[in-house]
Amino acid sequence: MNADLDGLLEFLLYVGQAKRTFRTGWVLHGVEKVESVADHMYRMAVMSLLLPTLSEESKVRCMKLALVHDLAESVVGDLTEFDGIPKTEKRRRETEAMLYLTSLLPADVGREIFSLFNEYADQKTSESKFVKDLDIFDMLLQAYEYEKLQSDGEFLEDFFTGSVHNIKTDIVKQWLKQLMDCRASGEQFQLPTDSNLNTMLKHILYDEQGTFLYNFPSSELRSKSNLCISTKSKSDHSNSSSMDTTQLLANLVKSMKHHRS
Repeated sequence: MNADLDGLLEFLLYVGQAKRTFRTGWVLHGVEKVESVADHMYRMAVMSLLLPTLSEESKVRCMKLALVHDLAESVVGDLTEFDGIPKTEKRRRETEAMLYLTSLLPADVGREIFSLFNEYADQKTSESKFVKDLDIFDMLLQAYEYEKLQSDGEFLEDFFTGSVHNIKTDIVKQWLKQLMDCRASGEQFQLPTDSNLNTMLKHILYDEQGTFLYNFPSSELRSKSNLCISTKSKSDHSNSSSMDTTQLLANLVKSMKHHRS
């Protein structure tokens, strides 16, 4: 077997572990359907591309920093202030983890990733400071989403009071102000529909060629899909036992088959 490819495969499996490592703070605050470390890093990377005043080179560097900054958590877990671990010990554990992870890669790639990890941790470059602000902003944006999704008022207020003053860069401060204004106004910002449900619906509504399976006008299909999604959304927010997604989809299929016959 090729030792270099073995190392690459092991590294990628650890990257995959980041998709299954939940963010500790949300778990401890009773959030449902908690995001993973990889979820968090992904949106930060997208945010990096949206920084309007940075050069393309700086945007790319920010994106790299975002994708690397929490990678050690795929080994040591998400260590937070709630764990009572001193910052120096947290840094030691994460550095040790990154040394191992980067040792699995070709030397030049490993050096770059380890350097990015240290750059973010040291907070001395302008890009690392931007990404630190994105780290905080993504957390607050996620808190806002969870409050809306769970319809539980401002139950994550602790995250806001403890973090809003830590954002330093003007660009991210503007984003934060927009978010805080929206949260304070109580505006019912329309969150996207459940994409998992949409993924399941596509197997009911379309065949492999992308053609409608049933002879319904597209407007009626869309109406039935929206009703199914709306019903699921309402049942998700109910404290009583609710119909699960599988049953909702089964009912949708039955009604479509009945209409066709």
